[in-house]
Amino acid sequence: MSITKKVWVEYRDKSKIDLKEPIAIVGSSGLRSVGKIVVDELVEKTDPRLFAELYSYGFPSIYYGPSYLGVPSGAGAKIAKGNVVQLPSVEFYALEENQDIIIIRGYQSYNAPNQYVVADKVTDLFKKYHVKRVISLGAQVIEEGITGCATDTALLKEMYKYGIKKTNVDRFIGFSGLVVAIGREKGLKGICLFANTTQNLANPEYPDFNAAKELLEKISEILGIAVDTSDLDERGMAEGKIIEEMQEQWQGQRREQEAEEPSGYV
Repeated sequence: MSITKKVWVEYRDKSKIDLKEPIAIVGSSGLRSVGKIVVDELVEKTDPRLFAELYSYGFPSIYYGPSYLGVPSGAGAKIAKGNVVQLPSVEFYALEENQDIIIIRGYQSYNAPNQYVVADKVTDLFKKYHVKRVISLGAQVIEEGITGCATDTALLKEMYKYGIKKTNVDRFIGFSGLVVAIGREKGLKGICLFANTTQNLANPEYPDFNAAKELLEKISEILGIAVDTSDLDERGMAEGKIIEEMQEQWQGQRREQEAEEPSGYV
C-alpha cells in the first residue's frame, strides 16, 4: 500500500548545492506583510538560485484573511506568469556571498496541525544543510525599533551589538515563529526579529513598507550584504498618501452623516 505524501520537497536546481554552515533567513505572510516583503526584496535584489520547493496538502491557494488565525481558506492552484498552473509552496533559495545564506519564502498552512508538519519538514532540511543559525522575520505593534527573542540568551546578547533590544511580546504566530521553535527542539540556534508597525484592523496583512525597510536594513547589516532599499522608501511614501486619502474620505463621510442626523428632539 502506498503512503500518501502530505508534505514533500522537490529539488529544482540539479547542480551541486555546496553550502557551508549557512544562515537561514525566514519570512512569510503575517502582520502587515513585513517578513514577506523583506524576503521578497532579498530574492529580487540578491539574485539567489531557487534550489528547492516544499509542497503541502495544507497549503490553501487562496484565503480570506490570515490563515494562521483560523480564517477560512480554499484549496486549489496558483496561476503564475505565463498562465502556468502551480501548487503553492515554500521556496528555498541559495545565496553564496561572503557567507552562505538560505532565503526561505514561507507559506502559511490553513490550520495548526499542517503548520507543524510543514515547519517540521523545513527544519529537517535545515539540519540536512547544517544550518548554523535561523533568523525569522516578523512585526509587532507594541515596541519601537527592532526587537527580538532567541533560542538562548547568549544569542540574544549577541544581537545587542546591532542595536536589537529584547522583546516583551509573548507570541509569534504562524509559520515563521514555529520554524524557530521547532528548530530549537532539534538543536538549531535561532532568532526572531520584529519591526515595529501599526495595526490595520480591516486588513491585518496590509503592507507596511517602512517597517520592512527598517528590518531589511538591519538584516543586511547582520549578514554583511548590501541591499538597495530605495524603492521601499518610494512604495512607503505612495502607500502613506493612499492611507491619508482614505482617512480624509472616511472623515468626510463621517461629517456628512453627522450633518444629516437630527440635532435633537422637539
